[in-house]
Amino acid sequence: MMLKRNFLIVCALLMTMGCSDNQTNNDTNSVWEQKGDMLLNWADNFIIPGYANLNSDLDALSVSIGNFSNYPSNANLYQVREKWFSAYKSWQKVEMFNIGPAELSYYNSKMNIFPTNTNLIEMYIEEGNADLSLSLSYAAQGFPALDFMLFGLESSDEAILNTYQNSSKHRSYLTKLIEAMVSNTQYINTEWVNYRSDFIASTENTATSSVNKMTNDFIYYYEKGFRANKFGIPAGRFSNTPFPSKVEAVYSGYSKELSLEALESIADFFNGNNLPSLKDFVDNNAVDTNANLTDLINAQFSSIEVSITELNDNFKTQVSINSSQMMDTYDVIQHGTILLKIDMLSVLQIATDYMDADGD
Repeated sequence: MMLKRNFLIVCALLMTMGCSDNQTNNDTNSVWEQKGDMLLNWADNFIIPGYANLNSDLDALSVSIGNFSNYPSNANLYQVREKWFSAYKSWQKVEMFNIGPAELSYYNSKMNIFPTNTNLIEMYIEEGNADLSLSLSYAAQGFPALDFMLFGLESSDEAILNTYQNSSKHRSYLTKLIEAMVSNTQYINTEWVNYRSDFIASTENTATSSVNKMTNDFIYYYEKGFRANKFGIPAGRFSNTPFPSKVEAVYSGYSKELSLEALESIADFFNGNNLPSLKDFVDNNAVDTNANLTDLINAQFSSIEVSITELNDNFKTQVSINSSQMMDTYDVIQHGTILLKIDMLSVLQIATDYMDADGD
């Protein structure tokens, strides 16, 4: 490990002070123990309960969709929307965990590709034979697809309700969507029972170890899923053209609330809820030049929250009337990218395992 090599160099220079290889081994073991405790916290207090909570919320959503399909009414439509929003907020807490079962099953792609492909959805509804296991269908399912089906299908709630009352095909596709989401999430929950022990045991400093992969996935989510997808792409950061239709939850208008939920999840994961975390690991291994790094990171999280709070509740409206303010928020988030991706990884001695193709 790099830590051990650096320590041995110091030992060679300070031999007269009694530094020994036995001390090196003790320090190395201490680092491994830190990593093991951090992985245990991640698995048992973030990942597994996060997926379990999402699974519970999706079950509740499934029941409400069943009621609505049997009795399409304003009250039942309201219940479906409410349960959908609760589940979508729960999703914000687990989207960063694209590791193990989620990565292998392309789970994230099945749950939250936005904007959703409305043309494909309408074709699937008409044909009635959609295979949601195919990669082609990823952009026509998950939370964004339900956003369209529940809020964007027609120009008014009355027209949406009328469509469901008169179209068994629409009711059928709505049911198919939630069935796929429940099934895919149950798979993740089941697989984590077996994956947990391997995840916790993988403490080495390699490209495939749990610590390195999860840390990279966390930063990748912050940089891509949060910074780029929720803010940069709609604001036109990568195209010089704003795209109001590319915000998350574009039909319901809940984009701001979801982004704040995502930011809270990011901060909680970094800080570990007062248990072993990235914050602790950075604090324990930082040198004088970056001793206040975690304070800077948390201060940046607070600045991001302030910047998001000042945006319009509906990001589609925000981008349409003032995309530059959305871009300002992107810039605040970008500063956090530097702190996490460059400064934090330097302290942790973890290499980036993905390519940055944003041109920023």
